[in-house]
Amino acid sequence: MKGHWSLRGQLSVVLGGLALAILGSVGGYLGSLATDELFAAQQAVVRSTAQSAAELLASQLRDREREIELLSLSPHLMQGPLDSAAVRDSLDRRAALHDEFAWLGVTDTEGKVLQATSGMLAGRSVAQRDWFIAARERVYVGDVHEAKLLATMLPSQPSGEPTRFIDFAAPIRDADGRLRGVVGAHAHWRWITGLVDGVTRRQGASSSIDALILDREGRVLYPELLKVAQAEGQPVLPTALVNGRFEGALRFGDGRDYLTSEALLHARTNAELGWRIVARQPLEVALRPVHDLRRELLLLGVFVAAALTLACLMLARRVSRPVEELARIARRVEAEREVPEFPREPAFRELTQLSDSMRSMAQSLIETEHVLQKTNATLESQVQERTAELQAANAALEHLATRDPLTGLHNRRSLDARLDEALALDRRYAVQSGRVHGLLLIDVDHFKHINDAHGHPAGDAVLRQLAQLLLSTLRVSDLAARFGGEEFAVLLPELAGAVDAIAAAEKIRQTVEAARFGAVGRVTVSVGVSLVSPDDGDVRPLVDRADAALYEAKRSGRNTVVLKTAEPGLPPR
Repeated sequence: MKGHWSLRGQLSVVLGGLALAILGSVGGYLGSLATDELFAAQQAVVRSTAQSAAELLASQLRDREREIELLSLSPHLMQGPLDSAAVRDSLDRRAALHDEFAWLGVTDTEGKVLQATSGMLAGRSVAQRDWFIAARERVYVGDVHEAKLLATMLPSQPSGEPTRFIDFAAPIRDADGRLRGVVGAHAHWRWITGLVDGVTRRQGASSSIDALILDREGRVLYPELLKVAQAEGQPVLPTALVNGRFEGALRFGDGRDYLTSEALLHARTNAELGWRIVARQPLEVALRPVHDLRRELLLLGVFVAAALTLACLMLARRVSRPVEELARIARRVEAEREVPEFPREPAFRELTQLSDSMRSMAQSLIETEHVLQKTNATLESQVQERTAELQAANAALEHLATRDPLTGLHNRRSLDARLDEALALDRRYAVQSGRVHGLLLIDVDHFKHINDAHGHPAGDAVLRQLAQLLLSTLRVSDLAARFGGEEFAVLLPELAGAVDAIAAAEKIRQTVEAARFGAVGRVTVSVGVSLVSPDDGDVRPLVDRADAALYEAKRSGRNTVVLKTAEPGLPPR
């Protein structure tokens, strides 16, 4: 008997242990769900960063490849002498529009450079260069490489890194398909790395997310410090990344753990580069919300446990009193072998107190459950807020991928997609309805003079105002896009014929001519017009005709509209 616990002690231990077990199991389960959701949300942010960077690089590489391909198809390259001033002007104009191009040049069929921006490499032979050899047969996009011939002609990198390029090239053929030469371009590697850094910066400095570019063999292409360290034989990447794709927590060569996600670069160019974009975030940063949540749950659990323990002690004390009285009466019955007189009033009062104590304990447990439910609701609200932030970030990235940041119009990628849709609709319904799609290419006349005379900010203001004028003159169903530099494109669906297209173009030209552009004053535009032809195999002939019409408008004195239609009987290019 001496070794047994008292009733009050046993009740305190049992009731307190039961309450703490319920609190620990329910709170632990809800806390585990919440922390798993937060961790998954952080992983989704890193995954979205890698995917967004890969998609942006793919889009930009395709746009530059398309730019060089369209340049090779321009009339003054296909027909005129390749060493003419018109060719040189075309190269300089495109170099001015695309500062990512360090060099643009045209060679003859033997690899001799005939024309080049700033005269670099003019008269030199590039016959042994991979881009020239490959571009004699097809459009070419080359992997990153260090500068060779241009290394001594270009200023060195501020960081001391070697100058690297991405090559783009395309064959120049005449109307009969005979090779006339090759047009090539070297794009700065820092253009590629700047695109990747821009995506990570949009996540915010506090996220500490950075990105790596790997080639198909798992070698680091960017950043330069990791590339140099890997070249020196230092362990830089985890084995899981070198051997294949991975998503999760990995330890890198600097000894730190990172939350990692990888995306393949599907460039959709003539060369599959096999690059991989790896986004990573220090694990301590990624897990910071999880740790904060666990700390809050722990503090809340300690507070609730203390409150429950105190309540259980008080309950055991109140329950034990009537039971102890009953025990004394039972001992008297055992000792005296007779039934003593039970106290009537105290006995009823003790039973009432016992009932009240049980109700108090039940009320305490219900209040504890309410506290846990409130905590769970708070955690769910936090998870929803993080999810909403992620969705908003994805929407912003989608907007950046389809909109031109200067004018707010659709960008070239979005226009290409709509042109493909328009061609498909014309193939299916144009014969029955008699209505076709049209394309306008619009170029600001003497835009270089505007920039030179008034500065690039004034030129940007002209482009923004011109974009608003375009939107004010178009139908709801029309689509306006920035085609590149000072060139704009307008897709006109459901036209009755060329008269409608010319009328729309004239309306735009007259509206621009009548407007005032701040300090610049009067600005005019030239417009090339083309309609979809049943013989068009893809959208390229439509764009080529509009581009040819635009050049003819320029040659005709500018501030005019020119229509180019498909020649009957000619197969589509």
